[in-house]
Amino acid sequence: MQTRQIFNENDNDAQGAFFIDGKQYYVSFPVIHREYEERGYSFESPIDLKENYGVRNNEGINCIVLHWDVCESVRHCFITLCQRGLSAHIMIDEDGSVYQILDLIKLANHAKGCNHNSIGIMLQNPVIASNNDNVENRNLTTSREPGNNKPYTHLDFTDEQKEMVVKVCDDLCRIFPDIPRILPPLDEKKLITTVTLPREERIGILAHYNATPTRLGPGDSLWLEFCKAGYVIRD
Repeated sequence: MQTRQIFNENDNDAQGAFFIDGKQYYVSFPVIHREYEERGYSFESPIDLKENYGVRNNEGINCIVLHWDVCESVRHCFITLCQRGLSAHIMIDEDGSVYQILDLIKLANHAKGCNHNSIGIMLQNPVIASNNDNVENRNLTTSREPGNNKPYTHLDFTDEQKEMVVKVCDDLCRIFPDIPRILPPLDEKKLITTVTLPREERIGILAHYNATPTRLGPGDSLWLEFCKAGYVIRD
């Protein structure tokens, strides 16, 4: 697995760090870890939930899979993952706070068929307004159902989340040089496809539905943010 440091510890731009095989890799935003007693979450301590994660094979990491959590809070998301035997590497709260909940060298159970070569990011979003009383900072938006492209309405991500998920992916693509800054291809209507891609095409930045059949999230609204940041839509 190829990795590289993109900042030194004392660089002004180094605001936080991700752990990869126990080593800190510095990034351009703060990261909340398990050491933060009041806010940190982890599958590895204080109780090691080994049934929720595993060991990667030798494929290397070449993609990032984006999810919405359909939860009321990041705490609710973490508890739900624990209870369902699932996991992810990173959570992004509605205010843009970034949590690392699993060392990036570990395999997270978040996108069946794509776990060995991916990093899983959960973005906090209750999706349905009735799931959360505090939705003043979220707009309603429309996305397409994967498979049939039927439009449906749901709660959008916050502006803070949209800005932060691009920052997180930017730094991860630099730390892991095998992750290309590319998005899924366009469909026949010239929109980013909602279909599950063939195994060999699951690289770059993916929605959950691009990696695993029958998944709905995370909708369509994040793609514009990545396009504005210079990510390339693949052919």
